[in-house]
Amino acid sequence: MAARRRRRVHRQYGISVAMPRLRVGTTGISGSRMLALAMSLAMVALLCWFWLDLRFYVFDAEIEGNALINADEVYRASLLEGRSIFYVNRADVAEHIRQGIPGVADVRVDCQLPARVRIVIREQDVRFVWCTAGTAFLVNGEGLVLKVTDGGDGNWIAIHDLDNQSLKPGDRVEQAALNAASRLRELIPSAKVFEYSKGTGIVLTDARGWRVYFGDDQQLSRKVAMMHALLDKLAREGRSIKLLDLRFVANPYYE
Repeated sequence: MAARRRRRVHRQYGISVAMPRLRVGTTGISGSRMLALAMSLAMVALLCWFWLDLRFYVFDAEIEGNALINADEVYRASLLEGRSIFYVNRADVAEHIRQGIPGVADVRVDCQLPARVRIVIREQDVRFVWCTAGTAFLVNGEGLVLKVTDGGDGNWIAIHDLDNQSLKPGDRVEQAALNAASRLRELIPSAKVFEYSKGTGIVLTDARGWRVYFGDDQQLSRKVAMMHALLDKLAREGRSIKLLDLRFVANPYYE
């Protein structure tokens, strides 16, 4: 009897030890699944927050470096309005601005959470005001028409197009005319306003109202020297003229 009780007691002890181990293992697996589920739900909630919270959407931008170009024009060209900050591609934004605004030479775009966008632009080097058909345009040194202006800056060289050709930003004007006007400005510092037509080229009117036809941008140093010599000679003789044509250097003409 005693031996049977010991075996019975031993058998009961073995069962009581095994059962707790099974319960501990089952609890461990269930905890890992719960943790993974909680992390997944947290990620979904975070993504929903990013998508639904308007604080992560762009409705404005900081524009820097613009002197001639309007900041609103830069922002419109950026195509940022209403875009999620997580979908802003800085290279694409810079390209939109360069393509949309002729006066922009370079663009840098910076982004910060929650929805801050900073756009720094470098404008084209404006050297000329091209006046045609009653409208004045800013033009860079390569002849690119940038934008409409009131022409109020005294540092720019003004060229009045006598042909009244129609222009819009992004068009180009005659490069030879710009070269001639720029070079004449160096040779005749007082000259800031010129006229131009395809037939006569660059024309300068002096203080006496005498018109001097220079033509293209070739041999300008020689043409200017000849102009001074002839105008001084005519002034000493007390003669008045309407025009001096220097387009053909070897055969100057005046009347």
